[in-house]
Order: sequence, then C-alpha cells, then structure tokens
Amino acid sequence: MTNPSCALSPDQVLLTAPQNIRPLLRHGFASRLLAEIGGGPLPRLDTLLASASSLHLCSGDLLCEPGKSFPYLVLVERGLLAQTVAHEGREMTVAFLERGEVSGNLFALYGDVLREPSSAAMGYDRAPAPSYRVSAVTEARVILLDARHISTLAGRHAEWATLRSRILLEQTLRQAQREEERLTRSSEERYEALLARSPEVVSQLTQREIARYLGISEVTMSRLMARRGGRRAASRKPVANVSD
Repeated sequence: MTNPSCALSPDQVLLTAPQNIRPLLRHGFASRLLAEIGGGPLPRLDTLLASASSLHLCSGDLLCEPGKSFPYLVLVERGLLAQTVAHEGREMTVAFLERGEVSGNLFALYGDVLREPSSAAMGYDRAPAPSYRVSAVTEARVILLDARHISTLAGRHAEWATLRSRILLEQTLRQAQREEERLTRSSEERYEALLARSPEVVSQLTQREIARYLGISEVTMSRLMARRGGRRAASRKPVANVSD
C-alpha cells in the first residue's frame, strides 16, 4: 500500500545536482504508483510523464532546502530519504521516505484552489513555509513530477482530483500519527514503534540518524540501545531446571 508522507512547503527546495537530472524514459514505476494512489487509470497521464524527470542521489545529497522553489511531487523509486526540520536550534528528522512513498509541494498541488479569491483573502496565497529539508540517507532515485500540472489535471478530471485528495489525506493522517507519537510516547516506545513499522529503514540508519528522528542525544540513544540489548539477552537466557 502506498503511504505518502508529509508535504514539503512552497519555495523551499534546491536541486543540488541538476546535472544528474535526466528525462524520464522508462516511467512504468510512476504509472503504476499513481494508478495505485488514484484507484485506477488516469486520463492524460502521458502529458504529465512527458515532462517528468528521474534524479539520482548519492548518500548525503541534498534534494531540497528551505526558501527554495520546488513545485514538484516526488516519487521514491529506490533508496531512502530523510525529511528534517530545524527545531530549537537542532535538526530533527520528522519522516523517512522509502520506495513507493510520495512527498511534495501541496501548495503547488492545490494551485487551482489557492488561486481562488476567497483563498487569497484568507491568506493562503502567503502561507509561511516550514523549514523542511530533504536529503538522501542512502543512494536513491526519485521521480519528479510537476505538481502544477497535476493541479491543472485535477481541475479537469475527477480521477486526478481523487488522487490529489488521497495524497492530502494520507499525508495529513501520517503527520497526525507522528505528532500523537511525539506527544504521548517515550523515546523508547517510539523507537520500538519504528522498529515494528519499518525494520528495513532502521537497518539502514546510523545511531545518530535514529537519535535525530527520536529527538534525543546520541548519548541517550546509546543508553536506550544498551537497555534494549540487555533485555533481549535476558529473554534469551535459558532457565535452569530445578529438580528435587
């Protein structure tokens, strides 16, 4: 099942290696993923894919940063990305993006709605951009789709409007889930939840990256892992048979 992640904000992304962008020649992955999200075939999909690009990222490469324009929807085809935000002078990871996940600029995705006079009057046209940053944790390949084109298609075809709504809904639900975990669970409980939910992700992360996601120091992370290791060792310890 596709699990779109939190949206990037408008005017906040910088492609650090534009020479690595190539026209998307083989777009079967994108076609299948979009059809899965939308719940079926999408009219005029070819017009969107004609302008799509495939971007290769090496570990540590920056995909986007605050204050830079990025009117794209990102489909993760391979690898692992991290979405981080500055908080009280520290950088915290708020989400990891795996193969088959989607992230993007919701303001560009809903451009047709935000251009309505009533929306402008409410200030949505000047909505502040959170300080999100997206970078590659491992070698990765992403597909970049023009979110403004999707917005245009959504205004003309019900199938694209459904896809757009589902992206918004899933991103909103996932963000709410993350906030609920941060407010109601300890760092150790959140670590266990991450292990249960995404063991493959955890296997690719360093201790520092996990600590950044949990919002704790590396020292605290070391203690947490040591306690967990001690409990696992104790649970595997054989119980001696006692006979009369």
